[in-house]
Amino acid sequence: MKDKKNVSFKEYLKIAFWSLKIIWEISPSLMIIEIVSEILRNLRSLVNVYITARLIDELIRMATTEGTEVTDLVPFLVILLLVNIAFSALQELRHYSSSVLRATSRSYLQKIAYEKCNFLGPQTLELPDVANNHQKMMDWINFITEISNNVVRIISSLVQTIIAGLILVSQVPLVVPLILVMSVVYFFQRRYYFKKDFEWQTSDEHLMKRRKSYWTSAMLTDPRNIGEISITGAFKYLDNIFNKFFNYYNKGYAKIMRDSSLSGFFLSIFSNVIILFGYLQVFAQLLLQRISIGDTTFYMSSINNFYDGIQSFFAEFVAFRDFVMKAREVYNFFELKPVVEDGKIKLPRLQEAPEIEVRNISFHYPNSKRNIFDNFFLKIKAGEKIAIVGANGAGKSTLVKLLSRIYDPQEGEILVNGINLKDIKLNDWYKNLGVLFQDYNFYGQLTVEENIYLGKSVKKMDREKMIEASKNADAHDFIQKYDKGYKTIMSERFEGGIRPSNGQRQKIAIARFFYRNAPVAIFDEPTSAIDAESEYRIFNRIYDFFKDKTVVIISHRFSTVRNADRIIVLDEGKIVEEGRHEELVKKKGKYFSAFTKQAEGYVS
Repeated sequence: MKDKKNVSFKEYLKIAFWSLKIIWEISPSLMIIEIVSEILRNLRSLVNVYITARLIDELIRMATTEGTEVTDLVPFLVILLLVNIAFSALQELRHYSSSVLRATSRSYLQKIAYEKCNFLGPQTLELPDVANNHQKMMDWINFITEISNNVVRIISSLVQTIIAGLILVSQVPLVVPLILVMSVVYFFQRRYYFKKDFEWQTSDEHLMKRRKSYWTSAMLTDPRNIGEISITGAFKYLDNIFNKFFNYYNKGYAKIMRDSSLSGFFLSIFSNVIILFGYLQVFAQLLLQRISIGDTTFYMSSINNFYDGIQSFFAEFVAFRDFVMKAREVYNFFELKPVVEDGKIKLPRLQEAPEIEVRNISFHYPNSKRNIFDNFFLKIKAGEKIAIVGANGAGKSTLVKLLSRIYDPQEGEILVNGINLKDIKLNDWYKNLGVLFQDYNFYGQLTVEENIYLGKSVKKMDREKMIEASKNADAHDFIQKYDKGYKTIMSERFEGGIRPSNGQRQKIAIARFFYRNAPVAIFDEPTSAIDAESEYRIFNRIYDFFKDKTVVIISHRFSTVRNADRIIVLDEGKIVEEGRHEELVKKKGKYFSAFTKQAEGYVS
């Protein structure tokens, strides 16, 4: 892991250019408008004061000279009007460019964030260090936009400082180095507290607390969770978890900001004394009749512009450091590589069901040292329908994840038609795979047909196959009863949407699986929320529909597995029994015991 505290100047530039490149790719023209308009905006006060100074001198001349007319002021007033109109137009142009750039960059950054998460995959994202980095990326990805704004402000404030400084050097040269020295002191003061705040916010302890509080907050604001939370009275306990972090965060942040503000206040006293000293220099030049009254106002304003410009420059430079440190965490996340490496062997769409061999694998999850499987072996014949049963924690769902190559075993190999799964291109394997996970996805923001179509969205929607898939999943009849049928949105949180039951949601997910119609079909507890009658019909259709496919079914319900070609009984990552239903019942082993207890439960 890279050192959080020390960043070389070279790395600053690398991350800054990386961030600017992203924003530049969104809209080069808007970026140019931002830079030019910000520079000119910062010069507005200098231009206005200069014209006003000349106007004041002209008024004094007119007041002390006979035969002058008020119309003599018209050229000055016209110039002032035109300048202000031009600057107003420029301000509106900048407002347009910054608003559009901010909106488009926010959407673009969200897009590249979820694309990166999809590229890394769950195995990488579940690693503790990566999870922390992911949290920081989500918190700070918008700082990429801030860096571009920050660089624009640095350039404009630098231009303002140089121009104002050149104006002052001719008449009040002593004030320039004094303001420079004071601004450098300000710079180190701000830099110190920005660094302190960053180190506190990126500490592992802080990040773990923040992730826990964000999860809690998300649960407390999700309507799907509120029912159980209210009934069980869990709100107060969860609220207390969030409040602990809230109080901890506010207390820590307030202390840093309090110390920063106090030291900043004392420094501002010295700054005001220096500015006053500058004014005295200007007044001295006036009394010596070296400058006019108009020039006096101009030089006084130039002192303020020089001070504001250099203060803004150093403040933005400190902010630049903070933004880069945060953007660096985003950069580090985008530099991550998937733990599961892609294979090189192309695998076309299989026309026949493949043979799968799980050969002597050992596996443990990234966050654990306990092996789920140890030298595990399983061979699935081409076109075979196998069912895997066992108690919770036996390794059933883990095997599904290994077959899906969401995870790779630490030892051993998984072969598909004799080819190591690691060597097959991941997307090619996924084209041949259909998996209905236990914690399946349901897209409430989409319609029924979109939820089903996602099973095979790489091809044009086939209405006939969709209806066939829905019928196989026992879903077509209730979908037809919706007011908008297949066009119904699947969440009441959207206008015109409905709230389907858990059973209906699961049937629609199963319909998506039928619609995919992959050569390898894996079901992980696919009917946990479905009534027994529908379940019986669905499983009969699964065995019939996928008769020419390789099928793996994970289930706790023995009524759904009894027609499988082979039943595998798992216990603590080992195969303890296997065979057809009738054979296992005759053995009177673990399968028979569990089957009998479940049957007794149904009877009672």
